[in-house]
Amino acid sequence: MTEIQKILAEFTNIEGVHTACLVGRDGFLLDSLARAGIDSEMIGAIASSGFGSAESMGNQLGQGDLRMTMFEFANGPVMFAPVGEEAFLVIVADQETNLGWIRISIKKNSKKIQQVAAL
Repeated sequence: MTEIQKILAEFTNIEGVHTACLVGRDGFLLDSLARAGIDSEMIGAIASSGFGSAESMGNQLGQGDLRMTMFEFANGPVMFAPVGEEAFLVIVADQETNLGWIRISIKKNSKKIQQVAAL
């Protein structure tokens, strides 16, 4: 297990979180932990578009830098959070997951990931 995967495991250890990915802003997957059947490479490619759109919307509306965004789907949320200038986290969870724990973990671990990945 890589150092980044050890940090990503702090997310997947939250009940209901089944996927944690570190994605470059270009859409390439840098590292991930995901349950069987999840295509992390695909998540990275698709998520970069959603992340970029959310960032652009915030800039156009004068809301400042993106801190975190969440899409709510019938089966659960997908959360994005920037990690430095070059990457972002993607967290995929089930519907009943405690979103507060995810938010706390993002705040706690973003700097660690940035340092370990040299972003």
